[in-house]
Amino acid sequence: PQPDGTAQIVMSNDVLTRSSIPEKSGVFITDMATAIRENRALVEKYVYPNLGRDRTEHLINAAWRNGLFIYIPDRTDISLRIHQISDSRESYSKKSVIICGKDSSVKITDIHVSQGNGNGIQGQNIYCHVGENSTMQYSYLQDKENTATDITYIREFMDKYARFRLFHVNHGSSRVIFTDESVQMGESSDFRVYGVNFSSGTQKMDIRDSSFQVGTASSSDIQVRGVVTGKSSTIHRGNIDLEEVARNSTGFYDSRILLLSKDGYANSKPGLMIKNANTRSKHASSISDVDEDQVFYLRSRGIGEAQAKRMITAGFVESLIERGGDPEMISKVNEYAEGLGVDAFLGTD
Repeated sequence: PQPDGTAQIVMSNDVLTRSSIPEKSGVFITDMATAIRENRALVEKYVYPNLGRDRTEHLINAAWRNGLFIYIPDRTDISLRIHQISDSRESYSKKSVIICGKDSSVKITDIHVSQGNGNGIQGQNIYCHVGENSTMQYSYLQDKENTATDITYIREFMDKYARFRLFHVNHGSSRVIFTDESVQMGESSDFRVYGVNFSSGTQKMDIRDSSFQVGTASSSDIQVRGVVTGKSSTIHRGNIDLEEVARNSTGFYDSRILLLSKDGYANSKPGLMIKNANTRSKHASSISDVDEDQVFYLRSRGIGEAQAKRMITAGFVESLIERGGDPEMISKVNEYAEGLGVDAFLGTD
């Protein structure tokens, strides 16, 4: 696939091929190799201290060969569109760091696709630092060829009064391990996640969204949706971790999966780790088929069964992604939901 002409930043495998930087004073966008040579102070502050909490994440941090480095200074309002293309035949590790200063507003759309029919294993760590009283919206979409393995870790380091919104969509790759976790050290930091995944054929997807809250009066709200067809599998895992000092904090986790195939597999494993009594938290999970009452209602309006199920499924997943207001993300999720008609509803009228 060719990168969209509107993408400001394009990375092919581990090579930065386009960086059309908006005219914003102090904004710095480059690859990690260049950042290490030219921005030593920032690298030592934001890159080297973060080696991760998971052993696979540690391995990626030990083996990465390049990635993106984005620095956005204080009091900056900016939108960035990133397009990353990989060769499915290649295995590699990448590490990217996004730094947002104080009192800033940042919107990032990050699209990951691949080409070729190889079975490479491709890992990446993405670290987002959100400064005091700043807002970052990060929209992530993975739609690689269904032959590669994709392992992605996203971590958000949040200062006081920071706000982070993550919209993530996973559709491609033969096997996906997607992990997202907040590190909310700042008081009154607010973390929200809206995630969608589609597994089909023999795909295996493991989607993990968690919060780690230390700051007082911090909040997290994680909502994930999955759609399972064919002989594929989807697992949702999530922990709300409220530390002892995180008093007056809240944490919520909600997972819902539509299991549209008798040969598919779905599981949800939410968890609460509450270490002080002065908090509010809850989790919920459900695995179900399309609601037959809703199907009956639409059929009574002259809509065929297959189309009715597609409409219900589209509404199920689109309702989350629409909150981000990103046209490309919304369009892609709608495309994926409409594409379910090929196998998910085979044999319906």
